[in-house]
Amino acid sequence: HDYADKASSGKPAKGAAAPVEGEPAQAVEYEDLSQIRKTIARNMSRSKQNAAHMTVMDEVEIAELVRIRNRYKEKYKEKGVKLNYRPFVLKATAMSLKKHRQLNSELDLDNDRMIFKRYYNIGIAVDTEKGLVVPVIKNVDRLTIFELAEKTAEIAQKAHDGELTMEDMKDGTFTITSYGSIGGQFAQPVINYPQAGLLGVGRILKKPVVNDHDQVVPGHILPLSMSVDHRIVDGGEVSRFI
Repeated sequence: HDYADKASSGKPAKGAAAPVEGEPAQAVEYEDLSQIRKTIARNMSRSKQNAAHMTVMDEVEIAELVRIRNRYKEKYKEKGVKLNYRPFVLKATAMSLKKHRQLNSELDLDNDRMIFKRYYNIGIAVDTEKGLVVPVIKNVDRLTIFELAEKTAEIAQKAHDGELTMEDMKDGTFTITSYGSIGGQFAQPVINYPQAGLLGVGRILKKPVVNDHDQVVPGHILPLSMSVDHRIVDGGEVSRFI
């Protein structure tokens, strides 16, 4: 319903600004909210209203990870699987969650207790034409890098094709969002409430770094942004996790 349709009665549409003199009547365009956009809006509002957000940012040098990925990517390609960095981040996150149970938990204020999850289901935020969706990879701690590469590719394709089911998106205990492929470095990600934390992964950059011998050498830097519910997790725990 564009403005021209609403303006035919001689008065502006409800909630719309009156047209500026000299501007075309089609200065405003209306589009109904999609179901997925309404869901995103509700979830984001719920998260910001209920959780005490805090974000810690850091950079890590990943030259060894780059070497390992380059070593195996051709072997994976021969098996029909593309190897990017996401499976490594998923695996490292799951193993770290085992050491830091506060970040794999949920606050149950109604019953004055904490709920610590002993399973590691990690949601991966996927940017699609219809909006952001968060399918969940179940039991990440039990999967190999190869299995994770297969599953992440499969779930990302389902997301882009609009074929995700409710089963694909439930029971997550933690979330990872990767905006680096678009170009971002750091962010203040919004927690996937009621989860305790979310890890944002930025774009890998090649930068000069100082090695253990005080020499300046080329390095691969991965920017990380970790948002947590500060009611559950303290800053020291976040830093140790990263």
